[in-house]
Amino acid sequence: MTTRTATAIDCTGQPVDAALWLARAFVDGRRLAVAAPGGEDHAHHVAVEFVHPAIAGTRSLPAIVTDAAEPVAESDALLVIGDAAAGGADLVISADRPDVDIVRSYHVLWELVQVALEHPGLVGADAPAGGDATGFLYPFLDAAEHDEAGLRADLQVSAAAKRIESDELVAETVDRNRSTLTSAAAAMVAAIDAGCRVLTMGNGGSACDAARLARLLIEIGAPTEPLAADYAVLTALANDVGVDKVFARQVEAFGRAGDALVGCSTSGASANLLAAFDRAAAQGLTTVGLSGYGGESFTDRPSVHHSLVVRSPSVHRIQEAEAALLTQLVAKVRSELGR
Repeated sequence: MTTRTATAIDCTGQPVDAALWLARAFVDGRRLAVAAPGGEDHAHHVAVEFVHPAIAGTRSLPAIVTDAAEPVAESDALLVIGDAAAGGADLVISADRPDVDIVRSYHVLWELVQVALEHPGLVGADAPAGGDATGFLYPFLDAAEHDEAGLRADLQVSAAAKRIESDELVAETVDRNRSTLTSAAAAMVAAIDAGCRVLTMGNGGSACDAARLARLLIEIGAPTEPLAADYAVLTALANDVGVDKVFARQVEAFGRAGDALVGCSTSGASANLLAAFDRAAAQGLTTVGLSGYGGESFTDRPSVHHSLVVRSPSVHRIQEAEAALLTQLVAKVRSELGR
């Protein structure tokens, strides 16, 4: 019978231990169950990272969202984003830290797990079809490596380097976007003060960012609606009118002049977000866009009134910087509302 670890491994403080343990759990046929009490958007973000990784060439791994109050199957590996003393957890990420640290912890976990699975001699996995898929993450590692001590040391150095890279990008991004953060927050406050709502949208991991923004705004009493929340509406629109219209049709149905629409994207080129921005602007909504890769289409789109930009080509580092931007945005909204 599969047994749980005696003490949950801290993914933030022990990223290599956590990744190797989880890689071996996957090889043993276990599924990752993720619980994040009060922050389910984080749990969904972890699940989508493993099931539908944004980086091409990496493998899909089984991960689900679970309710921390409900027992999970003994065969599942349990990650809890919350109380470090949570009973029964195999892995833990403390929620008593900024969102950017939480997001970075599960991004690094995913990256290291992918690398570990390319070392069958260390985790017991069969070599994947197509050979080494981790060269773009850790180009110095050899898929045939069997020296666990050497691998651990290299991964520890690399994880630390990614933390430094992330910290530097976050600081640079927040500083460069200060004026836009102020104007975007003012526009959102104007909508809230007028009795209107903030609508949020995004795809995949960015849908989780949009849900997190909605959660944080709701916590300060701001009326907010994440447009990816209703699975029936979302899948009906995707099936019948196309994925490119899933947000624009909702804006058409629910958006009112004076509302604010916030869209999160790593690429800044998502067709369904661009279509929704165009529809929102035509209906008199104020729009805010968060995007990576230097902004891409968001920056020169007249319908994106306030464009917050991350200058990085890395999906994970972009999302970490966007997490910091969202934290700053909510703090400014809260301050202006006096809540």
